[in-house]
Amino acid sequence: MINTTLKTPRAVRLLRQLIDTHAFDPETLASELIVSANQLDAYATGAREMPLDRQLCLALLLIERVPALEREGYALRGQVLAAMAYASHTFDTGASRASFTRSR
Repeated sequence: MINTTLKTPRAVRLLRQLIDTHAFDPETLASELIVSANQLDAYATGAREMPLDRQLCLALLLIERVPALEREGYALRGQVLAAMAYASHTFDTGASRASFTRSR
């Protein structure tokens, strides 16, 4: 049987966790992510997809200000940076590899 339910995106899951911790009131959290309170609610409920730049803001917020979710913040940041590189078609795997040429 095929599972037709979609997995909750990492950014949405982390946003919900952050809201549930009450570490920030909704207005402050919206301000930190540079969105309106209505947009924040739409992201948290899944009614609107969170743009990559807002996901990056969320990742940095977690890394810098929420020790309990810092590790997840790093994971989200890596995912977002990879998605941005893919979207811009500038990812060059050769540029990130070390050279293994032998010198004689």
